[in-house]
Amino acid sequence: MTEWKECKLGDVVFFSNGKSRPDTSGYIPIYGGNGILEYTDQSNNDGETIIIGRVGAYCGSVYYENRPVWVSDNALAAKPKEQYYAKYLYYLLKFSDLNQYAEGSSHPLLTQSLLNSIDIVFCDNIDEQKAIAEVLSSLDDKIDLLTRQNKTLEDVAQAYLRKWFIEDASDEWEDVNLSSFIDYTIGGDWGKEKLIDGYDNEVLCIRGTDIGNFSKELLRKAPVRFIKKEKLEKCKLIDGDIVIEISGGSDKQSTGRAIYINKKILSLYKLPIICSNFCRVLRPKNRKHVYFVYEYLKYLYNIGEFFNYENGTSGIRNLALDAVLNEIHIKIPPKYLLNEKNELFDDLYKKQQSNNSHILTLQKLRDTLLPKLISGEIRVKM
Repeated sequence: MTEWKECKLGDVVFFSNGKSRPDTSGYIPIYGGNGILEYTDQSNNDGETIIIGRVGAYCGSVYYENRPVWVSDNALAAKPKEQYYAKYLYYLLKFSDLNQYAEGSSHPLLTQSLLNSIDIVFCDNIDEQKAIAEVLSSLDDKIDLLTRQNKTLEDVAQAYLRKWFIEDASDEWEDVNLSSFIDYTIGGDWGKEKLIDGYDNEVLCIRGTDIGNFSKELLRKAPVRFIKKEKLEKCKLIDGDIVIEISGGSDKQSTGRAIYINKKILSLYKLPIICSNFCRVLRPKNRKHVYFVYEYLKYLYNIGEFFNYENGTSGIRNLALDAVLNEIHIKIPPKYLLNEKNELFDDLYKKQQSNNSHILTLQKLRDTLLPKLISGEIRVKM
């Protein structure tokens, strides 16, 4: 009979430190604390590898790979000891919420010795380990499939934009700036972490990192905050809004990521949604043109155009959004043609919205099953 035994994490997992990332390019992923950073032609781990964020805001994040990878010095590599099953250990580590064990408040840090000392309850039967991992993996595989479908749809939308509005643009088309499509912009609010007097309206707050991870996590990790009622009335997101990141880190192009808000996204969450003060809301004049504006902003981000409008210190970069809206000029076709193309964009977005709804349902199911399967509260037939 399978037993869940008490032991130390170091009894079942072998940890090793990552190394400084190489400066060569290739097809092997380089992992940092927040997932894949870039790609190289070298690896320092092969086969099944669990990657754990070691330092900073993403300390304790857990990833799984079964191919050559380079684990950077911002992460740790984990391998199973003896006969233990790597994918089961991956889910065990995700369940363990490793961030809670990090040392240091301003700059959290996980070390090998700290991880080795963590107390866990562990399934010691390899067959049941595999069965548990198979259930959870099947959900993750479905999520991954839908996520990749959405990425394909995003690529198709960008290809349409480039073809219709850039490559096939006519000199006879009207020359306008982006601000001609925008009614007004709205600043974000970070609110308060806890319910206090005056700050009693609970909201979901989109940060730049939530925009960057939206295709995989939707807004599941966006924090809950509390803001004043009058502020909520001003900055609550509505159907057709575009949220753009205006402040970010100093690595490469750090601002300009955008997310389009529609009724389907709003319906997925119980709380009103706002954005943080590191983002800004663009509210288009004409709802019919929102797809074009959104795709054009993505195009500008993809070609690195926003980098030319960034300023600030070495620690943080700020996007001069007003300059972007007023100085970047584009050619637009007659309104009937613009409306026609937006309807084609609409078909792509509806498919993405349907996928997003399925993704959120599967994520909630996985997150509900994870602690019950790992703890043995729910048993899997073998």
